[in-house]
Amino acid sequence: MTLHNAASDISLEDFLTSGQRFHWVQGDGHQGPAVQMDYQPISEDIGIRFGTLVEWTAKSHIVIVPLITDDGRQDRVAAKIMRTPSNILKLRNELEILRGLRHKHIIAVLGSFSRSGRKNRLEYGVLVFPLATQDLGDFLERISKHNKDFEETRSAWIAHEDTPKLLPFFACLCEAVLYLHEKCVKHRDIKPENILIDRAHNAILADFDISRAYNDVKEAITYSSLDGTIMYSSKHVWKGPDNANPKDRERGLEWDIISLGFVFLEMATVIFGKDLRKMRENMHYRHNHETMVIYSEALRDGKIQEWVEVLRATATGSPEKLPDQLREVIKSVPDYVNQFLGAIMDMMSAEQDNHHPLRDAYRVFGCLSNHCPCPQPG
Repeated sequence: MTLHNAASDISLEDFLTSGQRFHWVQGDGHQGPAVQMDYQPISEDIGIRFGTLVEWTAKSHIVIVPLITDDGRQDRVAAKIMRTPSNILKLRNELEILRGLRHKHIIAVLGSFSRSGRKNRLEYGVLVFPLATQDLGDFLERISKHNKDFEETRSAWIAHEDTPKLLPFFACLCEAVLYLHEKCVKHRDIKPENILIDRAHNAILADFDISRAYNDVKEAITYSSLDGTIMYSSKHVWKGPDNANPKDRERGLEWDIISLGFVFLEMATVIFGKDLRKMRENMHYRHNHETMVIYSEALRDGKIQEWVEVLRATATGSPEKLPDQLREVIKSVPDYVNQFLGAIMDMMSAEQDNHHPLRDAYRVFGCLSNHCPCPQPG
């Protein structure tokens, strides 16, 4: 999702540690009542302060909303407003899941509201923080285009200025997903467009529209339904005949690990100076009469493994394409490229109810991030 130039002034981490509450801004600009949960109706006086439309779909839209903190500072947040949702109970359950999540790399739910929309239809909204300026999908495509242009002109290599900013995202996103799974929550749709990048260049996992909470890990093992985005999904989510043994289509928390592994493959591709379009050109498959990129099929066919070898050869033959920080790590740990790419491969191949690939990857990636260093054992 492409966003806008406006963004929240403070970082998510600063908000979480401040203990501040947010209040509505009244029509006259003064502080109004505190934001609440449980979809309480708001007055027209508050509603007129809603700002720029960010995104519009058939079922919902996102707008920028000003709020005021306890100490009188005004900031901007995002409001996702759903037009007459069909299942209010499901909506309330979703809010209950999200309100309990507090992590510096997971978007925070501040509150909810209802209001009268067009033709007096009731609309339900959720306020989330922070308001971000871009998502990882846009970020990767911009770097990928830069890499492609340099490869085509064969000019002396100059890395995109934003490439090094990707390195901390590996460990921080591992930490975020581990936190979710410790809470027995599955995200169910991890993809670059659902990872926001805030003003401080922190990666934030967002858009939990189809997330689910479970009482324990065993309960989290469910049968496949076509949730999520096929491109980044495990094959168990979407593949298999209708009469297949349901046991063959079970999937648990590993779904998120596999999807995150595919995202990390894209991040590694641009970090190693390569082009996403080049990577994907042999990874198109037919599904429901459409041709699309499906990473799980490419993994099954060995095409991802072939691409990983291209990245490995780049690190050896063209080390100047790697960010300085990554080259320094490789200099001190000569086998680091193998560890780095191996961790991503293990995530993409994760088996049911096995968190070892995610925890192992967190340990491998921890040296790339001061913000999310992996705790040392013992």
